[in-house]
Parts: sequence; C-alpha cells; structure tokens
Amino acid sequence: MSRFLASLVLVLFTASAMGDIWSSLFKEKLAEANNGNAEAQYDVGTMYQNGRGVNADRGKAIDWYRKAAAQGESKSISRLQLMQANATRFEKTAGEAQKGDADSQYDLGNMHMKGVGTNIDYQQAVKSFEQSASQGHVKSAYKLGLIYYEGNDIKRNGKKAYRWFRQAAENGYPAAQYYLGKLFADGTGVRKDLAESLVWLGKAVDGGFDQARGEMIAVSESIKAASVAKEQAAVKPVAVKPAQKFKKPPRSKSVSHKPARSTLPLAETRPARKQFSLEDVVLAAWSRDGKPVTWLPSKISNCRTENEKVSCFSDDQTRNSGQGLIKYKTKAIISNFSRDGAFDVTYRNLVVSAAPVVATENDGASEVEEVGGLGDEQTQSYQVKTGWSTPHTLKCKMKNRGTVSCVKNNTHTIVLTSPTAITAGK
Repeated sequence: MSRFLASLVLVLFTASAMGDIWSSLFKEKLAEANNGNAEAQYDVGTMYQNGRGVNADRGKAIDWYRKAAAQGESKSISRLQLMQANATRFEKTAGEAQKGDADSQYDLGNMHMKGVGTNIDYQQAVKSFEQSASQGHVKSAYKLGLIYYEGNDIKRNGKKAYRWFRQAAENGYPAAQYYLGKLFADGTGVRKDLAESLVWLGKAVDGGFDQARGEMIAVSESIKAASVAKEQAAVKPVAVKPAQKFKKPPRSKSVSHKPARSTLPLAETRPARKQFSLEDVVLAAWSRDGKPVTWLPSKISNCRTENEKVSCFSDDQTRNSGQGLIKYKTKAIISNFSRDGAFDVTYRNLVVSAAPVVATENDGASEVEEVGGLGDEQTQSYQVKTGWSTPHTLKCKMKNRGTVSCVKNNTHTIVLTSPTAITAGK
C-alpha cells in the first residue's frame, strides 16, 4: 500500500505542477490578449477550448477566436470554420440519436466526451453511451467500462467498469477482454481470479490486442509463484529428535601428568576466510543509492527458492521511455552461490504495457476538434513492445552481510547495500 500511495502522490504532484504551469501561462496570455495581441488572443481561445489553465468554455473560446480573426489571424479563422462545421455535425448527430439510433448515440457520447461541437460533458457522454449500450452497441459498452475504470471527470467505479467491460468482452471486443482480464487479476470490481484473468487476456491476444501479451505473461508468473508457494507450504518439516544430554565420565584417580612440551614450530596464524550462506542474500532488502532493486530480494520484489536457485519477481514498476509510460516487472534468477559470497544473477524485464505520451503543442493549441477524428483503435503501435526484454547478467560478490558488489554485463560495477540484513539464527 505504501508503494501505491507513493506512486499516487507522484502522479498528483506532477498533475498539480502541470496545472500551475498552465494557470500561469493563461494569466500571461490573457494579459497580452487584452492588450490586443492577435496571437495571444488565439492562444487564450485554445486554452478556453481545451480547459488548460482555466475551466473549459466553448463560448469564450469562440469570442477570443473572433477577436483574433478580426485582426486577420489565420489560425483563428480556420478554427472558427472548424468549430462551426462541428457544431452543425453535432446538431445532426443529436437529432439522429434522439430517434433511437444506437450508432448516433455512440457518436454523440464521443462528441460530449471530447468537446466536439459542444462543451465537454462526461455526464451527458455517459447518458448517450448507456442509451446505445442498452441496445447492444459493443463499443458504447466498452467506452462506459473505460470511463468508470479510469475515473476521469466521473468517479471511478470498479463494479460498473466490470459490468460494461463484461458486456463488451462477451460480445468479442478484444480491448474489453483485455481490461476484463486486468480486473480479474487485480480484484477490481470483482473477486480476484488469476485463472479467469488468464482466460480473458488470452482471448484479447487471440483477437489481435497485442498489449495483452505482457499482462498475460505476468499473470502466468503469478500463478506459477502461487503454485510453488503452496507446494512448499504443504511439505512437512522432518522432525529432529533433541540431542541427549552429555554425561561427563567419572573423574579418574590416577596421577595427572603434565603434557610434554612440543618441540614443533608454531603454525603461522592466518585470518579466517569470510563464510556466507545463501540466506545472507535472501533475508535482506537490497537497494542501490537508497532505491530498492528489482533483481534481488528487496522491498519491491518477491522471491522463492527453487532447488539450488532463488527466483525473484518484482512488483509493477513504471518508467518513462520518451515514447511513452512503460509498465514492467522484473524476473531474476540467483544461482551458483558459493561460500565465499560469490553468485550469479540473470534477469529480464517483462514489459506489461506501454501507454503513449500525449503530445501537446507549446502554445496549447492541440487539435481536439478535427473532423473525422472519432474512430476507435483497438490497439496502438508503440516503439516499445510488450513481452520479455533481452536478458542481463551480473557477477556478484558479498563484501559483508550488508554490502554486495556486482558487475553488470561485464561492463560496469554496481554496489548494493542492505541496512536490514538478517542472517539465519540471529
């Protein structure tokens, strides 16, 4: 829970920081716009349209576009034409939706959600999607599941997300099958069931939703780990009889003799070699520069013994690759441990999902109302692919019971520490 809260705080902090930036930029542009700067008037219009630094207001956006257009600002003239075309399109779609056409109700929900031809209104979007989904429209059911799953502008609701994803998934929609698998894996809105999760993720993969491959492997690893843990728990420890108390023999009454003094030279005294056990590695929480590592026992990894090896599988991790936000896990195998503290580590990262970074223009003028931009893609192409990465190898050596030095890929040295090192029997 603490790791989740830390991640949440980071997300909220980032969102708050971005909000402050947009708010400051809006005030700056508004001052320039009030002084008659046409480009600033266009910028203020886009910020009102997209709700950046200020609450979204389509009417005020149009007012500022008109002021800029009156000075011949070309982008504002084009934007006004586009908004007028979308307003006409919105009215036509709303008319068809009112007649009960499921496709039009779906389109209307998208227009409300994205602010196409109207103000952004998630409540109205949900209403339109529900009208459409009640007629069996698969995409509308999926959109409702997504809205309740993500909780953007609508309170997150796991049970409702499960209901709508299930409806779309049972009708063969791969994206909904993927999210339904995630709900079963996490126990969100439904009882946790890894086997059922695997079924739905498999259907999503079969349907061409490649992003489900990473989640599928992760769930398979979790099932395997749970199975091994269950088997180990079922093994009964062998009972060891307590050693009998040693009795001293009766003291002899014979005359004692002093031992003869040895004439051999004294052996050279040598420092005892350090001896370590595999438990010195396993019963610790390893970190690098204060951050837990994913490929050794730590606060973010779960490890189990398998014969003479130790297998570790990390919790979910995230990383910004530049192309998008990557969600991944790490699986590591610790092997070849020797009493002098040397051991090998081989690990691979499992990319579970890769979400694209939303690109925005520096002036805040993203095209949210492009005509024809309402199509749904079941999956997107990212430069970062889901699945297993290339394996990495490390040669490690314990310096003491709280320090390990590892050479990664025969190129550079990494020093790890464990302030909570525990040795067996202490």
